[in-house]
Amino acid sequence: MIEEGSKNLYADLDCADADVMQRKAMLVMRISDVVSAKALGLAQASALMGIEAFCLEAWLKGHFRDADETVLHACLHRLEVQLH
Repeated sequence: MIEEGSKNLYADLDCADADVMQRKAMLVMRISDVVSAKALGLAQASALMGIEAFCLEAWLKGHFRDADETVLHACLHRLEVQLH
């Protein structure tokens, strides 16, 4: 039997912090979209955001559980501001 899930994979997996993880995932997706659209390398993108390249690389690989949501917001904002 196939069951349709919700719009939040983390909730479907019964994660305790499902809403927070969903928001973080959306922020990382937006960061990834901007980096890809502007054809930025890790070093260039991370410098624009004010973070280490290994940190950005980890986020883009899905390792953002320990990332602070406020930091992700700030990084996305810095990236967007620097490119406009």
